[in-house]
Amino acid sequence: MKKFFRPASLLQSALALALIGLCLLAANWQFHKGQFRSHQNSIISKNQSAPALHQSELAGADPLTIQWRLAELSGAFDPSHQLLLKNRYSDGHYGFEVLTLFRADAGENFWVDRGWVAAGPAANIAPNVPKITTQHVSVVVRIRADDISRQIEGSYFALPGTKRPTVNLSSTQGVTAARYYVDLYSSSDTSVKSLTPITLPELSNGPHFAYALQWLAFAVLLVVGRILLFRESK
Repeated sequence: MKKFFRPASLLQSALALALIGLCLLAANWQFHKGQFRSHQNSIISKNQSAPALHQSELAGADPLTIQWRLAELSGAFDPSHQLLLKNRYSDGHYGFEVLTLFRADAGENFWVDRGWVAAGPAANIAPNVPKITTQHVSVVVRIRADDISRQIEGSYFALPGTKRPTVNLSSTQGVTAARYYVDLYSSSDTSVKSLTPITLPELSNGPHFAYALQWLAFAVLLVVGRILLFRESK
């Protein structure tokens, strides 16, 4: 036992304990990430087949609990307020998602994702965004709850006046809107349709639970390794 309490041995044990603690923290982090993703997938799976919400039911609703659910809106698009989401690819080509402001009859505004457009030939050339009607329409949308605050900015030149990413979607460009955006699904006007098909998410729990087990295995290996190292020195 004297060898175990030697300074070198104590230092090895302290290092092993620290590494074991880090492994357990990482395992717990991955486990909770897996639990959260599994919970979100169950919500999305349920909402995809649920009946469409009426516009009045959206007031004060938590976007995480209604994400990917259909909703019916009536109002008009306002093309003077438009956002481009960067880092979006379609068939291997770089481009932007186009979000146009929709002014609903009830007074609330929504950012509607109209689909994907290719980037301009150069950073100082804005992408070609098809125009949309400003007439009164009824649209069916899918509610999204993604965090897109870091993506609301094209190139500096493609979005005149935008110098930094927008942090708050609900108050960008000087307008008040819902804190989430929605995908355009269908419309009463046949000319109002998604620029590109918007697919439903693939529901998978990902590798988080496997990573949690992996970190636990590392912790066990550290315990076994420390015991073997002590036995060898003894």
